[in-house]
Amino acid sequence: MKTDKYLIVDDDEVIRDSLVAYFEKYGIDCDSAANAAEARELLSSQRYDLATVDVVMPGESGIELTKWIKSEFSHIPVILLTALDDAIDTVAGLEVGADDYVSKPFDFRVLLARAKAVLRRYEGDAGLESVVEKPVLQIKNRLLQIGDADYRLNASEFVFVETLLAADGEPVSRQVLFGQVFERDWNPEDRAIDNMVARLRQKIESAPETPTYIITVRHKGYMMPQGIFEVVN
Repeated sequence: MKTDKYLIVDDDEVIRDSLVAYFEKYGIDCDSAANAAEARELLSSQRYDLATVDVVMPGESGIELTKWIKSEFSHIPVILLTALDDAIDTVAGLEVGADDYVSKPFDFRVLLARAKAVLRRYEGDAGLESVVEKPVLQIKNRLLQIGDADYRLNASEFVFVETLLAADGEPVSRQVLFGQVFERDWNPEDRAIDNMVARLRQKIESAPETPTYIITVRHKGYMMPQGIFEVVN
């Protein structure tokens, strides 16, 4: 059985060593790098199944490193470790190709679960990149086409998706989404938007626990990566 190998990139030695020890406890081989330069050397000489990359590091940032990884080693998934409420870094990371993100401080169990989910997604997509077409949103029929599957959206779901797409990759608050979707005053205790997100993820996401289309931006709301769907009338 193949053993996975992760690269941990973080300038905090405690986090690096702790993550390596935690992952190795679950049978995952690990290397670590304190900065982007060390990471580049390791990536150029070793095989890795996944990389976790801290966004804020001295010198070259985690965003820049992620962009380089995706240009040179597109088969390696990248999970960004971001500041608690830094939506700008999160969006920038997703735009350069990061596969997921976890906000600091984080539970190591959550990071491991995210890593496994991303790897499952990559294994499922292996060999299919050349034939997979960009998902399509048909406005007239309120229809999402993802691969061979068609998902009919109800009126509320369609407004929700349309609102996120109109934001061009920027997060949209729950209050704004609530007003657009339900056309009534927002109640902060009302979980209708969150419940809708949960249903939509179950409907359209291949891995709802690590969503590709509907991204949670902590303390900001929700977003869809810019250009994620081709929109047609």
